[in-house]
Amino acid sequence: MPTIEMSQQIPEIAMVNGDDVSLNGEIRKKKKSKKEKKIKSDDAEIESPSKEESPSEEKPKKKRKKGSDEEGEDEIKKKKVKKEKNGEVQQNGIVKEKPSSSKQGEVDEETQEKIGAFSNFGIRPKTIEKLHAKGVKYLFPIQAQTFKPIDDGFDVIAQARTGTGKTLSFVLPLVEKWQQFPQKSGRQPIILALAPTRELAKQISEYFEAIGPHLSTTCIYGGTSYWPQESAIRRGLDVVVGTPGRILDYIRKNTLDLSKLKHVVLDEVDRMLDMGFAESVEEILGAAYKTGQPGDGEEAPNNPQTLLFSATVPPWVYQTAVKYMRKDLKKVDLVGRDRMKTATTVQHLAINCSYFDRPQVISDVIKVYGGLDGRCMVFCETKRDANELAMSSDVKQETQVMHGDIPQTQREVTLKGFREGKFQCLVTTDVAARGLDIPEVDLVIQCNPPRDVDSYIHRSGRTGRAGRNGVCVCFYKRQEERDLQKVEYKAGIKFKRVSAPQPSDIIKSSVKDVTDLLGAVQPEMVAMFKSAAEAIIAEKGAVAALAAALAHITGSTAMKTRSLLTAEEGKTTFLLETQSQLMDIGDVFKTLGRYIDRDSRNAIKGIRLCKDQTAAVFDVSDDHKDYLLSLWQDTSEAQLTIATELPELLVPTQSGSFDDRRGGGGYGGGRGGGYRRGGGGGGWGNRSGGGGRGRGGGGGYGGRGRGGWSGSYKKF
Repeated sequence: MPTIEMSQQIPEIAMVNGDDVSLNGEIRKKKKSKKEKKIKSDDAEIESPSKEESPSEEKPKKKRKKGSDEEGEDEIKKKKVKKEKNGEVQQNGIVKEKPSSSKQGEVDEETQEKIGAFSNFGIRPKTIEKLHAKGVKYLFPIQAQTFKPIDDGFDVIAQARTGTGKTLSFVLPLVEKWQQFPQKSGRQPIILALAPTRELAKQISEYFEAIGPHLSTTCIYGGTSYWPQESAIRRGLDVVVGTPGRILDYIRKNTLDLSKLKHVVLDEVDRMLDMGFAESVEEILGAAYKTGQPGDGEEAPNNPQTLLFSATVPPWVYQTAVKYMRKDLKKVDLVGRDRMKTATTVQHLAINCSYFDRPQVISDVIKVYGGLDGRCMVFCETKRDANELAMSSDVKQETQVMHGDIPQTQREVTLKGFREGKFQCLVTTDVAARGLDIPEVDLVIQCNPPRDVDSYIHRSGRTGRAGRNGVCVCFYKRQEERDLQKVEYKAGIKFKRVSAPQPSDIIKSSVKDVTDLLGAVQPEMVAMFKSAAEAIIAEKGAVAALAAALAHITGSTAMKTRSLLTAEEGKTTFLLETQSQLMDIGDVFKTLGRYIDRDSRNAIKGIRLCKDQTAAVFDVSDDHKDYLLSLWQDTSEAQLTIATELPELLVPTQSGSFDDRRGGGGYGGGRGGGYRRGGGGGGWGNRSGGGGRGRGGGGGYGGRGRGGWSGSYKKF
């Protein structure tokens, strides 16, 4: 499939199939220069599935190869720019004020405003007024680059990161196309939009109603009464938006006639097919499409224009979709070869925490990263987990829950209340992970690394929308470290491992919020508390009285220590820094052993080596903390301190943990190999493995194997 890059430096021109296409439809052949091919303003690709390539498409490829050295330098420069612009996270994950992140191929707001100016697309003044009413001042990249292909009638597959405005990308050109036409009673719909969830379907419907009020739009989904939907169909419709299940019901009853369809939109198509709607979608499309692609010399079936939009388009989705699309379809890809699939305005943090401590830590994370008024979405894997977390007394914020077992009417009320800021925290399952546009979400929390990496991409995409900065925090257990690495690799992101918020972080964040709120108290109300305040000041002193009041207001009435490693309360994390390299925990204990006794040794838990392997961190229970410090004496070779922030840790890359460097075990409990202990895989029934550097020897079926450096068989 040939790929032609699309220039955003010249707003009036777009590249389609190797031709320059002006926005008023004028087409002229133009040889692309090196500058046009390596522009910094856009990473979008428009692809055509045709196997034939024109000579004008081949030449730029040769030229690109010629200038590869210069282009390589450009790539290095772009990476440097990205590094400078990415935001930072302070100790314990407190976010600094920072400029918006910038990825390769993205343009600044001023340039994009020129490229996406409404005047470039011939949008009608009435529509522009409605766009302004929704806060849209210009078109975002995905909207600007799909407008003309959709307006020209091409089938389109569009892929862009979450939060970049995909819904408006298809609503706007379709509304503009159907401004004036006969609106007879009982008419059949001309636009069908399918979505995987009721919430997303309702949002799409609201966009059509807001931008195109002259079009009769109805939203059809399950969980609600049939008769209002059937009544709307009988009166006549222009746009039908809905979920596959209920729409298929109406088709089978012959209530809904799709024979007049001109456009079909499949939004979040990968999720729709993955949720088991593939057969339903095929049956729905079969009611409107003439099956089969044209052969040589045949005319194409007069099928509706088909538009597919998603943040992720796996190959299997593409192969399924093209069965219903014309051969000259256009593919607009704003992700391309970029490994980073998530929004560039989102920072990704990871916190190691047990399930038992998770509710309290989640509440503190919301305080620190979301503040007093910031909105937060918490994603759980199961409905039961969502219910338990929402009902937990440890979560102090006002919280509502939403999942598939909640009645649809209540789900709509809950979502509306969350949009309007009536409560701070929405605990949900994946029903709210796709497509929902709530720009004011400051924080997303994922209670586990999801099994499906695409789920992480879509969940994290609920924040950092429309150019705003956001934070996504993923909780994990030690055993889920590799699941976290899988998300990093497939989503093209890098988690910053941070500790759970410490008491000092929570107090600092809470005091700032309370200080802001003090200014909102009416003077008349302040006067009513003056006599009581004067009495307290006389007894405790002004500073002590105010400090106690702030502590109570922020809920910080008791100081509890918390492990930086596991978020467990009653644990203190220590940092051991040395001048020599630490290979495993044996080296850590060897360094500590000069000063500590057996009791202190037994109190040390969860040792982790730092990335540079010259330091290590570990937890000690609070009742042993002071005793350990009294025994220890710093030297020029080693220093021991209480850690105030979590350093970068050495991440496991092989089977087994770093604690004892054991490899994979055999059936029934055999120990495998590692760097220092054991070698190859374990035996069949509690037989040791063999073949390591420090303690080799292959264990056999008949006994426990221990050998030398070469891993030869001994004691068989």
